[in-house]
Amino acid sequence: MNLADTLTKLDEFLLDRVFQPLTDRLGDKPSAFDVGISLELGAVVLELAADATLFAIGQLSLSAGLWDGFSCACGMWFYVFMVRQRPLVRAGRPNPLRLIYRSLRLLALGFALWSVFAAATSDPLGRLSYAFNALSNFAFVAGMYLISCQPRPPGWRLAQKARLRSPFAAPSFS
Repeated sequence: MNLADTLTKLDEFLLDRVFQPLTDRLGDKPSAFDVGISLELGAVVLELAADATLFAIGQLSLSAGLWDGFSCACGMWFYVFMVRQRPLVRAGRPNPLRLIYRSLRLLALGFALWSVFAAATSDPLGRLSYAFNALSNFAFVAGMYLISCQPRPPGWRLAQKARLRSPFAAPSFS
């Protein structure tokens, strides 16, 4: 098994075993797509908070501030782009964003893990800014995974509850 297969298995594991059960528990209102979009916007806000902490301690130069402003503008553009992708995700049909954004999810996960390392090894003065940056990256990753989850058909939750109440279902001891 090569690196690409390993990363694909990791992505499928995170989608199917971590985020899809969370999506199934969320229900219809708000949908996982709506929560994911909110996390994408929250990632931009947390990135602005990281910049504000750097500015407050005097470690944000003009060029770094312009670069971070451009980064936040790209984040807002991506947010607007994802909102426009909403009609592609319909209940009962395969989610096309699952396959389309696989490489972006894995790349963002790598950056999120790197940002935790950067926060842990930074100087104490800039650690808060790096912590906001790491939180922003993990909010982005979680949003991308929630957006990529498969929405269930409208009657799916009712069918699951009825199946659990069936006399043929396994007994519950809770």
